[in-house]
Amino acid sequence: MKSTRIMLVLAAALAPMVLSAQSNEDLQKQIEGLKKQLQVIQEKTDAAQEKAEAAKGLDGRLSRVERKMGAGNVQWGGELMTRFDSTQWNIKPYQQFLGFVQNPATGGPMPVAQQVGSQDLTNSVQWSTRLRLNMGIHINDHAQIMGRLVMYKIHGGADVPTFNGSPNTVYSSFVTGQVPSTDVLRVERASLVYHFPLGILSIGRQNTTDGPPFEVREGGERQATPQALAVNATIDGMGWKFELSKIGLPENTLLGICYGVGYESGFGGGGLVKTNSAPVGFNFTNATVANPAAATLQVNSIGPLKDTTVLGAMFDMPLLFAVGDSVQSANFYLGYNRFGNMTDIPFGSTVNFPVPSAPGMGGMPSTQYVTATNNLGDMDQWTMTWKHKIGDQFTYFVSAGYLKSHPNGKSSQYGAYWTFPSTMPAGYPTGLTQLSGFGGLMGDANHSETASAYYTGVRYDPTEKIGFGLEFNHGSPRWFTYTPATGEYTDKLGARGDVWEGYTQWRFAKNADLRFGYIHYAYTHAFSGWQIGPGAMPGQSWEDSYNLSKNPMLQYSFPSTVKNFYAAIEVKF
Repeated sequence: MKSTRIMLVLAAALAPMVLSAQSNEDLQKQIEGLKKQLQVIQEKTDAAQEKAEAAKGLDGRLSRVERKMGAGNVQWGGELMTRFDSTQWNIKPYQQFLGFVQNPATGGPMPVAQQVGSQDLTNSVQWSTRLRLNMGIHINDHAQIMGRLVMYKIHGGADVPTFNGSPNTVYSSFVTGQVPSTDVLRVERASLVYHFPLGILSIGRQNTTDGPPFEVREGGERQATPQALAVNATIDGMGWKFELSKIGLPENTLLGICYGVGYESGFGGGGLVKTNSAPVGFNFTNATVANPAAATLQVNSIGPLKDTTVLGAMFDMPLLFAVGDSVQSANFYLGYNRFGNMTDIPFGSTVNFPVPSAPGMGGMPSTQYVTATNNLGDMDQWTMTWKHKIGDQFTYFVSAGYLKSHPNGKSSQYGAYWTFPSTMPAGYPTGLTQLSGFGGLMGDANHSETASAYYTGVRYDPTEKIGFGLEFNHGSPRWFTYTPATGEYTDKLGARGDVWEGYTQWRFAKNADLRFGYIHYAYTHAFSGWQIGPGAMPGQSWEDSYNLSKNPMLQYSFPSTVKNFYAAIEVKF
């Protein structure tokens, strides 16, 4: 439009000159030509203006789409917890295994141990902060992405926890976001969920933490698929759920199957990687009573290994019914997991892992990397949970678990070694021999073993603002479950023994709670939380060998009781 106005002004200015110099006929021809030029200029100007308007409209539409994707399709939520813990540990007397020395009488190895008396340890003040960011992304009517980012940190704590005998102090991908570590945001969940006509597919980092019936204690909704007594760890894999309401069962009844990888043996997987080496302990062949420090670091060949896998199935049926004037709801959960090619220790890092820097000394004072050394066999696990809510005030649950091991004859390579000469008498081994160590699956590398546990609790909510709860769980001497962390000071569902917990939850403001609680752990046997263990001592049963009340021989201490008082502020947003 600006060009058009300029041309009109020029035409008006030139008109008198044209009239004085040319005839009317010539003037008319020039005016007609000028009109045609002006028309062409006008058309070009209009076209440019339309393109600008179109571009502006496109930018607006794209801007609206981006705003919709950012504000409408991505939904954020989360929770912040700041927790105070005060804890007392009691360690009963035990014999600390230090290694082997040469027996002057026989020339063979002789175990050396020192008696350790009863100990009381106290950590009266510990603060921690956990931030969870929950994310949901709507892709289309059938697909969505679910995620959770977590930061969990002890105030003033080290980035890698100090090894204290519990498996949750070996930092690995299993415990990402579940145990205090660093102030880094870690991915605890990240999966694509797609709804097909016949069922629901989930693939990625699964929602396998804080499952039922943990929501009773939290005073919220169910957060995960597996039962808490079965699996409470970070697992990568895929799952498929059939919606059985389509065949007449109650609404939201599901039958699911899942597959995950618990340990990746290396690029290519399945043992197709080259053999590696790792320090696994000490060879005490040259150690004597006079010179125990003559032992040398033992480095073994590790691999080839197979991937550890999890193949599971679950049945989930919710019920809604009326009893008199009371509306009640219940849930029945049934689960099965097959853990294949289980290893001794997943790849991870820790401080003070029990590979001593010198015989009879403590652990190495620096951060160490640990890794699996052998596949030890398979394990079957069954779990069942019944949760019943009566009205709005009373809820109770009962959960039970059972497992059975299928060892393959192999043991962990972490331990103490001795090289027997080839001239040993009959009945003695020859060559490099592992004399002690972390052992095989469930404490027996050659025979199948079983274990069981149960977990029960009640919660009473007299008002919308306050709730009281009491929980109890018990594990048999060889009990194991994939629950390396549950948000407590130390994991309770993997305990071999009895654990009591009482708590009060007060909602003092909208979406803000104050929680007070007390947990009492009473362990009966060593190695709580571990799927591995050394064999029985000569002349004793396994249960007697590692009974914490019978002065057992252990490489490091295990607590007999832990008393934990805690208080926490929990905010959801």
